[in-house]
Amino acid sequence: MKRLLVLIMVVLLVSAVFAKITFWTTEVESNRMQRIRALATIFKAQTGIDVEVVPVEENDLLKQIPIAKNAGTLPDLIESGIEPMLLLGSENFMNVDLATKIINDFGDVYNGAARLLSNGEGKYYAIPFHAWVQGIWYRKDWFKAQDLGDPITWYNIALAAKVLNNPKKGVYGIILPKKANAYAEQVFTEIALANGARPIDENGNVTFNTPEMIEAFRFYKELGKYSKPGFTDVLDALKGYLRGETAMIFYSTYIMDDIAVEEVQRGRIDNFNPQLVVNTGFANKMINVRPTSYGQVVALGITKNANASEVEKFVKFLMTDKNYVYWVHMAPGGMNPTRKSVAESDEFLDNPVLERYGKAKIAEIVAALDSVERFEFINGKVITDMSKLSANFVIGKAINYMFANDWTPQQTAMWAQKEAEKILGK
Repeated sequence: MKRLLVLIMVVLLVSAVFAKITFWTTEVESNRMQRIRALATIFKAQTGIDVEVVPVEENDLLKQIPIAKNAGTLPDLIESGIEPMLLLGSENFMNVDLATKIINDFGDVYNGAARLLSNGEGKYYAIPFHAWVQGIWYRKDWFKAQDLGDPITWYNIALAAKVLNNPKKGVYGIILPKKANAYAEQVFTEIALANGARPIDENGNVTFNTPEMIEAFRFYKELGKYSKPGFTDVLDALKGYLRGETAMIFYSTYIMDDIAVEEVQRGRIDNFNPQLVVNTGFANKMINVRPTSYGQVVALGITKNANASEVEKFVKFLMTDKNYVYWVHMAPGGMNPTRKSVAESDEFLDNPVLERYGKAKIAEIVAALDSVERFEFINGKVITDMSKLSANFVIGKAINYMFANDWTPQQTAMWAQKEAEKILGK
């Protein structure tokens, strides 16, 4: 009996020593790879499990998966944006049971972030790892002086844009994107979803010509009355906000160091406003007929062939306490934890950028993950045709033409409907 126990212990020890998992990451920059490999080294020292970290460009990910499958070299764990995860999940590559178990074990993953990875049947294709969110960044001091409510509802946004618009003094209520590009689509996404509008419904029908979508174009054009003139773009919005030329802009959390850090702000404009971070608010959702927010989630996906026990340990290692903070501090503000307990922790706040905002404001910003949505995903289903419309800038062009040609919202919606149907062959 003793010999048997000794033999079992030796087998377990040898298994632990030689246990290995392969981890594909899309964080390919050298400084980020250094951090990831450092975490893998710490994990091996603690568990004896070796992690081979393999950098893969996100654009190459979907090409590499079939090659690895045919060669029998599929990774155990993949880190990437949600689009590849949902496509791989729908093709039965992912271990949905283990991903769901890990999310449930944590118990504090933001609902919206998890919902984007749903398989539509109560389980998840992957674990939401980190995210950025987009919303309205606004001058709290200007709002307070005019007794205006936070720019969350359509009513409050439009009222603030009108009241705070003062072109004679070079100040505008808002700076909206009006160029035919992805930024215009990102901003319009939040506006449309807040009104229950989508370009393509769950059944694949093009729905630009619906009353909800026409109303979304109407609201966008209304805001345009109080926006900086011209065909403004993302840099106009960013620099305009930093210079004090506008009360509101739409931007992602990647703006946080531009607002708070002197050397970063001076890299954008000629001066620095140390009070800007104090006087800045963030509307973490938008509401008209329903609440919504916009953002991007990066996930950890476990493949079906994975060494399940070892991978579960590594995922929980990466998403716990100091290890998790060490990862997301690669890009403060741009990478935000998807676990509420970590997002609200002192360790996460202990960063030269984040500490300038304060714990309450950071928690408010990251809470946008509770309602984050995208046009491309509905109830665990990938709306693949949406990528074709985005690639052809249908929404950006519609917005650009609406202002350039002074189209009505109805004309804009009808053009977008016909253009989308032409592109999709419907």
